[in-house]
Amino acid sequence: MVIDTATFRAGASSLHVKPGGSGYDWRMLSVDAPGPTFWVRLYMRSSVDIGQSGHNAYFQAMTGDGDPNAGDNVEIAEQFCQILLNLHDELVLSEGATAMCGSGTKLPKDTWHCMEAYFDGPQGNVQVYANGDKIIDKTGWKKLDFKTFSFGYLGFHGPARSMWYDDVAVASERIGCAP
Repeated sequence: MVIDTATFRAGASSLHVKPGGSGYDWRMLSVDAPGPTFWVRLYMRSSVDIGQSGHNAYFQAMTGDGDPNAGDNVEIAEQFCQILLNLHDELVLSEGATAMCGSGTKLPKDTWHCMEAYFDGPQGNVQVYANGDKIIDKTGWKKLDFKTFSFGYLGFHGPARSMWYDDVAVASERIGCAP
């Protein structure tokens, strides 16, 4: 990861998560969550369309301290050519999607996308928004005590890609997307 002063959405820089090797690739930053219920807002950009057929993740709420193998991690991920939730391979697809490629939310490469997510661990609720549109709304899922928020790139199946993050915010209230 590097601070990139050539590609950014606002201000003068972004976080560039550079392509990794083949196979499993954990490149994430972790911060404490403000509580077991919280909102995130971040702008992401990818050199590859977001919504590939293989499983990869972009950000997640975690019950552990940021260690990828500790606790329960609710990933905002891609699989089946769409953005979805993944918790230990239990999947929640994009609104109106099937498990087949050709449906579900996909975001084009080389464009900044405002992503928002609401994690309500005690109630088991997760909502995900892309550019202001609700794309996932899961209620009554597994009840969890979130402690950490992580973002970056968690590659399981590729393809290799560059990711950029800008204006990342974690708060107890909804932050919203800036114009």
